[in-house]
Amino acid sequence: MKYRLYSIIFLVFNIVFAQAQSVGGIHGSIYTEKGQPLADATVRIGSQSTSSLSNGAFSINNIPAGKHAIQVSAIGYQTFQDSILKTAQDDLKLEIRLLANGQRIQEVSVTGKSETQQVREQTIRAVVVDTRAVSTQATTLTDLMNRSTGVRIRQNGGLGSRPEISINGFQGKAIKYFKDGIPIDYMGDGYNIASLPLEVLERIEVYKGVLPVSLGADALGGAVNLVPAKRRGAQLNAFYEIGSFNTHRIGVVASRESNDQKWAYGTELFFNHADNDYKALVGVRDPNTANLEYKRMRMFHNGFENFYGEAFVALQNRSWADELRLSVAGFALEREQQHPALMTDAYGAAMGKQQTVVPSLRYKKSFLDGKLSVDQFASYNNLKTRRIDTLMGRYDWYGEFTPNSTRGESRLPSLSRVNENQLILRTNIGYQINPTTKLDFNYVFTDAQRDGEDPYGPRLDGTDIDVLSLQSTYQKQVFGVSLDKYWLEEKLHNQLMGKYYRYNASGIQNTWFSTNITEADKRNVSGNYWGIAEALRYRITPQAFVRGSLEYTYRLPEREELFGNNIFVVPNFELEAEKSLNASLGYQQTFAGSLTVEANTFYRNTKGLILLVPIQAPNAQYQNQENVRGFGFDLDINYRFAKHYRAMANATWQNLRLHGITNAQDLWKNDARLRNTPYFFANAGIQSDYNNVFSTNDNLKAFVNYNFMREFYLETIPKELEPGGFLGLSGQANINSNLRIPNQHLLNAGFTYKLPTGHIHLGAEVRNLLDKDLYDYYRVQRPGRSFHLKLSYQL
Repeated sequence: MKYRLYSIIFLVFNIVFAQAQSVGGIHGSIYTEKGQPLADATVRIGSQSTSSLSNGAFSINNIPAGKHAIQVSAIGYQTFQDSILKTAQDDLKLEIRLLANGQRIQEVSVTGKSETQQVREQTIRAVVVDTRAVSTQATTLTDLMNRSTGVRIRQNGGLGSRPEISINGFQGKAIKYFKDGIPIDYMGDGYNIASLPLEVLERIEVYKGVLPVSLGADALGGAVNLVPAKRRGAQLNAFYEIGSFNTHRIGVVASRESNDQKWAYGTELFFNHADNDYKALVGVRDPNTANLEYKRMRMFHNGFENFYGEAFVALQNRSWADELRLSVAGFALEREQQHPALMTDAYGAAMGKQQTVVPSLRYKKSFLDGKLSVDQFASYNNLKTRRIDTLMGRYDWYGEFTPNSTRGESRLPSLSRVNENQLILRTNIGYQINPTTKLDFNYVFTDAQRDGEDPYGPRLDGTDIDVLSLQSTYQKQVFGVSLDKYWLEEKLHNQLMGKYYRYNASGIQNTWFSTNITEADKRNVSGNYWGIAEALRYRITPQAFVRGSLEYTYRLPEREELFGNNIFVVPNFELEAEKSLNASLGYQQTFAGSLTVEANTFYRNTKGLILLVPIQAPNAQYQNQENVRGFGFDLDINYRFAKHYRAMANATWQNLRLHGITNAQDLWKNDARLRNTPYFFANAGIQSDYNNVFSTNDNLKAFVNYNFMREFYLETIPKELEPGGFLGLSGQANINSNLRIPNQHLLNAGFTYKLPTGHIHLGAEVRNLLDKDLYDYYRVQRPGRSFHLKLSYQL
């Protein structure tokens, strides 16, 4: 690890940022009674005022929590007056309609909900993780998301290990990631939920199944949209976290917006370091008998370190642009590799590195009095990845080294450098046909060209040509269009969507296990597909609604699935697109403003499921596997009681089974559960919130969260060997214990304390309080009990 931790700490906490103010703001839009945007309306909230833009939008920053008077006036329209209640650090979004002079005043309407609440109640279902509410906690994004209904985040280790999200049984590449609506494949491992701090995000939107057209992707099972924190006014947020296993996390988020809201600039920097030297139960050979014994051994080559930085400058609210933003982001990471996919062997020198610099440009503009909107994004970068495995010898789990004449601990020696040039263009166009009808178009173009070098890699047969130096290419286009329509005084909302996918790719097949790699191993593949989706929501009362969706869609093979990853995943250009029929139905209701209950069920029928399959050790390959059909349901309850307390609980059960297998030797797999996939998990938590505990204006929040995950299985097992009882929730499967990932119990507890000044926060958390054995992926063990302390400073 080459980064200097304490130098970075010193740098971050010596960044000076002037004129920082409170975070919260109020923004929204002013309309006529017919729903047309109203420009130049005067909006006054308390002592502050502003005017609406050509699209009716307005924004007033630095509004403290509490009750405020609001007044909106415009020539030819009746003045609107009311009061609003704003909670701490909440960006409240308002929609206000003014009536022309002579109309009845009682028809004037104002609605106000935070953006987070609006996303939760939209027609296409999204589980929303509000990171602002917990940004001062000493916790991680993966832990937060694991508390959500129907969502499991799986990692093969501690901080920095690559995450894989499972949503209603869909997992891996079937789930797509976005940053503010833009696909982020081009960021590699540098920008993901395993390393991002809470402070850089406003919220996380987890879509299950159907995606809005604005998220242009061929996702089959859902998507994760990482929404950056709003940058209004002037802000500064700095933090430092220290934890077990030599964990250090540090960062700063700073921005400034001019008083006239014509320009803004800002930056975010963060750094993560962890040795991840926890103990795990692994198989160790007895030096005398050579028998395999299971012992708890400390991870000694499992560290992770990364640095991420981004800076932007934006021109706003101009006649020619609502926003023109230029950003430059970059990251560098190092990840030590302790073992292969299974915890069978110990490595002591193998590691991977990745880095890139990404300039990007984003342009937004509304035309025709706000009816037409354009959102254009473009970026280009070179993602550089290295794999290092050149050791002449082997390590054991005791950390002892034995030299030998064979190079490479993994039997795949490498000193590779891979360059991936990437271009992404995204265009989103929306047209408001009338107040109840909107048409949206979205287009995403992705182009990637990969080559590299490896002195220890395979050569083209009969030549000295490095196979890795032969260029692999991948190009994908996703077109989408949607028609939004409201009926019955906006109680009923319908979204009809159509999508078209096209891709082509080229490269070398079977690179790491062909006896001889020849010109015949070169592949060129392509495909194009159509998809269609329908989503409906009916609001029964202001506090209750029902929604459902139905889609028939495809997922194209991704780059890593086709190219491999130059580590243990080998190429497969024979992959075909997955296709799936998905349906969902859900109901949500709020009782007395304090109890919210949501119940959902889903069905899926997927053909040609792409899974990562172990082949010749230590390799694995993505292959089209079994067809999967099944259903499931989840229940989510959130209850605020006794003024200071909030409780939450949720549970997810999913019955995903193989079908359509005709091979005589594999007929027994029909109706078996999908392997390596949890089928039941649940969460429960409680949080208290007290003001003026030790001093006036201080605040103390304490929380406890519990997670349970039912046993699941590494390999496909016959249905008759599954445990019995209601929904299969009692007993255990009658199989070898090495194939069973047992029941797991995770208990986390902690608190946050805000000092009376309001700027300094102290957070503490104990993770895995009971020190239970926890597993993910192929029975790879996660850390035991750990302690974390976090100091935050907010202006």
